[in-house]
Amino acid sequence: MKNIVTIGGGTGGFTILSGLKTLPDITISAIVSMADDGVSTGMLRDELGVLPPGDVRKCLVALSEHSTIMRELMNYRFEEGKLSGHTVGNIFLAALEKITGSFVEGVEIASEILKVKGTVIPVTKNQAKLNVLSEDGLLFEGESKVDRANLQTSTIQKIFYKEDVQLNPHAEKAIMQADFIIFGPGDLYTSVIPNIIVSGFREALIKSEAKIIFPINLTNKKGHTMRWKISDYVKTLEFYLGKSLDFILINNELPSPDQILRYKLEEGDGVIIEDDFKDPRIVHAPLLSKLIIENDKADIEEDDRSFIRHDSRKLTDSIHSIILSI
Repeated sequence: MKNIVTIGGGTGGFTILSGLKTLPDITISAIVSMADDGVSTGMLRDELGVLPPGDVRKCLVALSEHSTIMRELMNYRFEEGKLSGHTVGNIFLAALEKITGSFVEGVEIASEILKVKGTVIPVTKNQAKLNVLSEDGLLFEGESKVDRANLQTSTIQKIFYKEDVQLNPHAEKAIMQADFIIFGPGDLYTSVIPNIIVSGFREALIKSEAKIIFPINLTNKKGHTMRWKISDYVKTLEFYLGKSLDFILINNELPSPDQILRYKLEEGDGVIIEDDFKDPRIVHAPLLSKLIIENDKADIEEDDRSFIRHDSRKLTDSIHSIILSI
């Protein structure tokens, strides 16, 4: 039995967890950032004082072995009225936190109800507001503002939390017991690094004997990583980790002409990541979904850039091959 820990959230987290839960002889722990302050999540944080439920909900649904209707219910987003923009799952998790007095305990109860295969672990029990400071003095406060910021006009000086944001002991235990830790796929500055900068995370990772797998994103992100190469992603993640990666998983399929065209219309040039990295740690594999994703018009949090995605089955097969090679 191998212990697998994933670090991230969002669409990439959902994709990887949906596939991993089908593998035999593994246990899964999904460590999730608490920096999300998107539309529904942000309103619940501000109005109720709860920890952000959005990314946790996505991980719970991804790992759920309950009925399809139950998983659809958790993701159902109201289109009108005072609840417009909220998902049932976000409200459900917020209510559980209020009832139990603990977001972590609420997530554990939700996991039982949804028949989750594995464990979903908030990276911290503290309120966490993400901040990015650039060298020219610009300060972006809040994950949603960071997500929309142009971070390439000036070098990033610091990514941090103003509050005391401590590593959840359950997350620390998962890291220490892990055989493999998977970072991403997902936006570096809003899904991956917000976990790493939690106090105690790097120390736990450095002590851990787990092998680190890094599936490189399929495309660059406007304002964050445009025109980046594979080497840029590896160098940046290793800088924040303070530790070398063991496996770097790279897609070797080109998106369809239609996917590339649609993406360029949204993002501009520089979206395709150049594979410039030569290293024995690299694993090349076909990882691309051929589906053309149509965003839900009712989902006001849906990412317009997310129609080039990993194929869950291909990604899982490649990771499984890495696990079996050790």
